[in-house]
Amino acid sequence: MEVTNNQNERNNEIDLFDLIDDLKDKWYWIAGTVALTVALALVYAFIATPVYKTELVVKEADDVAFLEVNQPALKNVLGNNFLTANKTFKSIRASFLSASVISDFYSLLQQEGNKALMQLIYNDQLSQEQNLKLFVERFSHSDPGNKDSDLFLKVQFELADAELSAQVLNKFAEFVQARYQYKIQNDVALLTATKLADWQIQVDDLRSQYHADKERRILQLADAAGVAESIGQKSPLYRGDRVSVGSLPPLFMMGENALRAELKLLKDRPSELDDSYIGGLSELLRKMQVVESAEIRWGQVVFVVYDQKAVVPLSPIKPRKKLIIALGVVAGLMAGSMFALIAAANVRRRERKKLIKERKLS
Repeated sequence: MEVTNNQNERNNEIDLFDLIDDLKDKWYWIAGTVALTVALALVYAFIATPVYKTELVVKEADDVAFLEVNQPALKNVLGNNFLTANKTFKSIRASFLSASVISDFYSLLQQEGNKALMQLIYNDQLSQEQNLKLFVERFSHSDPGNKDSDLFLKVQFELADAELSAQVLNKFAEFVQARYQYKIQNDVALLTATKLADWQIQVDDLRSQYHADKERRILQLADAAGVAESIGQKSPLYRGDRVSVGSLPPLFMMGENALRAELKLLKDRPSELDDSYIGGLSELLRKMQVVESAEIRWGQVVFVVYDQKAVVPLSPIKPRKKLIIALGVVAGLMAGSMFALIAAANVRRRERKKLIKERKLS
C-alpha cells in the first residue's frame, strides 16, 4: 500500500523536463496560436485610426518687450512696470492650462465650421459636454511650475490628422495670446479713462472754485467802491507798508479809483485767460494732455516667446505597431504554451484511462 502511495505521489509531481517534452511534442499548438495572435495584432495595427501628437514650447519674454506699455507717459496712470515678463508669462501659462479657455477655443472652432476638423473632434452621438470633455483630454502639458530659473511650458495636442493637429495647436496658442492682449488693452483703456475722469473732476472743481472766488471778489469790490464813492474817498487812506499782517483795513479804504480799476480788470478779463490764474490747474492739464497723446503700439508688444512652434508630426504615436506585434507574439507564446500543455495532459489522461481499462479486462 505504501509503495502504491509513493508511486502516486511521484506521478503527481511536476517534472520540468516532462513539460518541456510536452511543449516540443505539441509545438504546433504554440505555432498556431502565435500565428493567430500576430495576425490579429497586424490587423489591429493597420486598421486602427492613427493618432498624431504635436508639441509647442512657449517661454518667458524679456522685460524689454513691454516698454511700449510701461512707457513714462503712462506712469501716472498705470504705475511703474504695469506689465513684467514674469507676471505676463504666469497669466498666459494659466490660460494654456485653463479648461474654460479651451472650452472657448472649442466653441470658436465650431463656429468656423471646418468640416474635416469637425469630423475628428465632434460626434453627433455625444452631447456637447461630452464632446468638449474629449477635446480637453486631447491636450497635455509639461509644466515646471513657478520656478523663476526655468520658465517654459510645453503643450501637446493629439489628433487623427497630422497636419490639422499642428494647425489647431498653433491656432490655440494665438487664441490664448489674443485673449490676453484683449484683456490687457481693456485694462489699460479702463485705467486710463478712470484716471482722466478723476483728473477732469479735479480740473472742474478748481475752475468752479476759482470762478466762485472771482464772482465773490467782484461783488466785494463793487460794494466797497460804492462805499468809497459815498464818502468821497478817491485815493487810499493807508500805505501798504504800514499795514501789519492779519490786520487789513476795510476794503473801501483802498479808494474808489483803485477799487473800480480792479473791478473793471476782473470783468474785462477774457475767460480763456482764467486758467492761468488757477493754482495747480496747469499741472493737471499737462498730465491729461500727456496721457491722451500717449499711444501704445501693441504690435511691438511680445507677451511670450515661441521656443518651438507646433510642426506636422512625421509618424503617429498610436497605434504603436511594433509594440502591438511584440505583444501579440508574447501573448501567442503564453496562450500557445498553455494550450500545448493542456493538450499533452489530455493525451496522458486518455492513455491512463485506456491502461486502467485494459488491466481490468485482463
